[in-house]
Amino acid sequence: MPIRLRNKAVLACVAATATLMAGTAASAAEATPASPASSAGVKVEDRYSVDLHSNIRGGKTLKSRVYGTAGQGAYIDIDCWSRGQTVSSGGQRTNVWYEGSVWMGKPMKRYLDGVWIWGGNVNTPKDPPKGLAHC
Repeated sequence: MPIRLRNKAVLACVAATATLMAGTAASAAEATPASPASSAGVKVEDRYSVDLHSNIRGGKTLKSRVYGTAGQGAYIDIDCWSRGQTVSSGGQRTNVWYEGSVWMGKPMKRYLDGVWIWGGNVNTPKDPPKGLAHC
């Protein structure tokens, strides 16, 4: 059922809001930056799931401060990768560590920014994915 506006002031306000919203959407579409890419011009997906119970750290070693433990649905928006302490766990061995912002998942439901996670706990096709920036 369509909404009928009887008050001219309300009608004018709704019309002005609709015009502003349409203009804002058009401006946002024009200003949208390109997809993330490496220096080689290869598009890189930078969001990867994180294994449940993975420690999120302040550095690239097991002795680095633990800021939290990943819960259900955790993921990382990777900024870059670097080599750190070699870790062997769960049949994986790598010295690749990822820096970025981690959504901690349930039950924490918050982001941790500028943190590190061992590559064996991040579900990438390989460590590191081709084209991902080095820190």
